[in-house]
Amino acid sequence: MARHSRKDEGASLVETVIAVSLMGLVVAGVLGAMWSSVRLSRFSDDQAKVEAVLGSAADRLANYAYIPCPTLTGNGGYLPIVQAAAGTVDWPVSTVTLVSLRHWSPTSPSQGTWVTTNGLTAGECNESASLTTARTLQLITISVTSPSGYTKTLEVVKNNVFPRVIS
Repeated sequence: MARHSRKDEGASLVETVIAVSLMGLVVAGVLGAMWSSVRLSRFSDDQAKVEAVLGSAADRLANYAYIPCPTLTGNGGYLPIVQAAAGTVDWPVSTVTLVSLRHWSPTSPSQGTWVTTNGLTAGECNESASLTTARTLQLITISVTSPSGYTKTLEVVKNNVFPRVIS
C-alpha cells in the first residue's frame, strides 16, 4: 500500500467553510464600496446639475428686461424666465422656484434695507419706471431642487440702472 503524505489529503470541511466565509466578507466589502461610490456619484451629479440650473437661471434673469412691479408667482414676473433654466438638464420646470422678491428701500429707518413691498404706485408700474423712482433694485431669491431632493438657493440683484432698449 502506498503511503499518502499530508499534502495529498485535501482541505477539511472546517477549512473550506472558513475560506468561503472570508471570501464572502471580502466580496461584501467590495460590493458595499462600489454601492457607496455609485450613490456618491449620483449625489455629485445632482449637485452639478443644480449648480448648472442656478447659473442658467441667473443668466436668464440678468439678460431679461427689468420688470418694475413683478409678482412672485405666475406670468406677471420673473418666474417663467428662471423656470426655463430647468430645461438645460431636462428637469421639470417645477424644480425651479422663486423664494422671495424684495425691493431696496433707501428711505427706510436703518439707512436702506430690503423690503417686501414695492415703493411704486400702480401708475408707476410700467416700462418708464427708472432712476427717478424710489425703488430700482430687486433682490430675487431663486431655489432649485433636484428630483432626488438636493436643494440650493441663489440671490440675484436685478436693477434698472441701465435700462435695456429692446427694438
